[in-house]
Amino acid sequence: MANLKKRFNEILQDIEKNIKNKEDLEYIKSQVYNISILFLDELDKLAELNLDRLNVLIEREKELSKKITSMEKMMSSIEKEVFVNPECDFEIICPYCNTEFIQDLTSGVENEVKCPECGNAIEIDWHEDEECCRTSLWWRM
Repeated sequence: MANLKKRFNEILQDIEKNIKNKEDLEYIKSQVYNISILFLDELDKLAELNLDRLNVLIEREKELSKKITSMEKMMSSIEKEVFVNPECDFEIICPYCNTEFIQDLTSGVENEVKCPECGNAIEIDWHEDEECCRTSLWWRM
């Protein structure tokens, strides 16, 4: 800004040196001032507009930050539920008698379970589904 003021004063001094008529000089100086005020007003409007836009962005950032914090808490809760406290209850349908029953297969290494209805052993085959990273349960007769 200091450089602008210096340059403005140099221009006025140059005008004073080259215009000898006092009335013309005062008129030109007043018009130069008017033009400079117009430019400064426009610069102020632009600065205010940019400040308003910046404030809107700051508010949006605050809202997004709150949403991210909320999502992180939710993800942490889901992570704990899925990975820390896994419930490995599977619904099994006996291939011999079609009885449906729930079996806790927490360890994931069981090779067979017994049907509570008919007592037959159901062999379990664990397959890793690479696409969805979900363990699926298959039995063989």
